[in-house]
Parts: sequence; structure tokens; C-alpha cells
Amino acid sequence: KLHSLSGDVNERNVKREVEEIETHNIELDHKVTKLVAENEHLKQTYKQLYDSIKSSRVRSKEQCDDLINKVNRKSVVVSDLNGSLQEKVLVITALKETISNLKGKKIVTKAVSLNPIDLELLKIDVAPLAPKLRKNRTAHTDYIRHTQEETATLREIIESERLLNLLNTSLDYACKYTRWIQELLIIL
Repeated sequence: KLHSLSGDVNERNVKREVEEIETHNIELDHKVTKLVAENEHLKQTYKQLYDSIKSSRVRSKEQCDDLINKVNRKSVVVSDLNGSLQEKVLVITALKETISNLKGKKIVTKAVSLNPIDLELLKIDVAPLAPKLRKNRTAHTDYIRHTQEETATLREIIESERLLNLLNTSLDYACKYTRWIQELLIIL
């Protein structure tokens, strides 16, 4: 009898273990089914994302190609405009030369080097009056006339040089300087 009782207990234990294993298998089957469904859902989501990325990539490539074509067309237009502008500049330059020739004036097209004026030319050769002649009206008038003649000569030299070299600013200054001297002498 003991043997049969221990067989019954073993049998019950085995049945219970089998039931536990079957329950565990069912739970695992449910988990697998859930995971398979989730996996399918993820596959579908990734496929949709891939398709949308692929289509947006195609669209962006088309947009990029369109932009490149527009830039190329614009650069062609810009180069045409630059060529046209260059032609117009050449025509304007030729017309300016023609106008200056018709007026009888030549336009200086090259840079002129500035020659500094010799300071000796700017000096006025005037001898100071002796103290006894300072109150002498005739001596004073002669002194001013002599100074005016020297200034007039200096001014003629500067103006003739200025006509030859229009762009020299030091000649302009010298011309103004001699004019001031003459105005000062007139006041005296």
C-alpha cells in the first residue's frame, strides 16, 4: 500500500508540475503573440517612416535641382548684364573722348605725378626798408610796387605751370598763396 500511496503522490506531483508547465507555456504563448504583434506594428511604422523619408528625399533632391537650375540661369543673366555694362562703359568712354575732342579739350586719362614746387620760386625778393625810410611815403609806395611786381611774376609762373598740370594740388595752393599776397598788398 505504501508503494501505491507514494505512486499516487508522485503522480499528483507530476500532474501538478505538468499543469504548472502548461500554464507557464500558455503565458509564454500570450507573451510571444503580444511581441509578434508589437513587432509587426513596429515593422509597419518603420516601413511608413522609410517610405516618407524616401519620398521627402526625392522631393528635396528635386527642389535642390530646381534651385541649382535657377542659380545657373541667374548667373547667365548676370554675366550677360556684366557684358552689356562693359560695352556701355566703353561706349560712354568713347563718347566722352569725342565730346572732349569736339570741345577742344583733352581729358587726362593717365595719372600725373605731382612735382613739388621749389620753395625758391615761392620766395618774394623783397628787401626790408631801412628804418629812416619807413615813414617816407614814396619809399613805401616803391616798396609795395616792387613787391607787387615780384608777386605778379611769381603768379604768372605758377599759373602757366598750373595750366600744364591741372591735377597738381600744390600748384593750386601756390596760386591761392600769391593771390592772397596780392590782395594784402592792395590793402596796404
